[in-house]
Amino acid sequence: MTGFQSAYQTTIDSATSRALVVEAVEQATELIAQPEVAQRWDQPSALDGMTVGALCAHLVRAAGATSAYLDRATDLPVDAAGNPAEVLTPVTYFNAALEAPIHDRIKEVSADEASVGHDVVLEEARRVLDGLAERLPAEPQDRMIAALGGRQLTLDDFCRTRLIEVLYHLDDLAVSVGLESPPPNPQAVGEIAAILTGIARHRHGDWAVLRLLGRAERTTPGVLPVI
Repeated sequence: MTGFQSAYQTTIDSATSRALVVEAVEQATELIAQPEVAQRWDQPSALDGMTVGALCAHLVRAAGATSAYLDRATDLPVDAAGNPAEVLTPVTYFNAALEAPIHDRIKEVSADEASVGHDVVLEEARRVLDGLAERLPAEPQDRMIAALGGRQLTLDDFCRTRLIEVLYHLDDLAVSVGLESPPPNPQAVGEIAAILTGIARHRHGDWAVLRLLGRAERTTPGVLPVI
């Protein structure tokens, strides 16, 4: 089976990863501002167990996580021997995130954060967008952040995970309220495809992925979706 590190190679550089996140969050904020979203705030969304409002709140939290991690203490975690903690990639991040305690409480937390109403969540989305647009270009290229139970990853790799979270949930939201999803940036699509393919390669092996892409008669069930 392919290892995590060799299963994924980024398609974008540091500045691009940060700019793409800001662009995606801007698209998400514009979508949240639409009257169709406010009108259907308490109605079910395309995600099982989430209202439209809860989905919006979750989207804003996913985007705002970047600033939240940057706001934490700059001291990076170490293991019991005092060595630097495990460094995650976008591939290993998603595997670890699915096992994190908050994953089981996402619906509950999102519903609670949506209870303040559309206008307040929209204002928070705009605040998150403004903060990211100002802060990300100013952070050092080698900036590391602590994440997920004492592990760490580069800011740019965390931004790459945000592309997946924001764009998928942006699409979920558009579908939920009957609007067209805004066209994604082609560079973002390429990066997301690289990460998701990397996850599939690690979990199922290279042949399973190659057959899925090119040999329908020999496809292994369950290779996709990966998240």
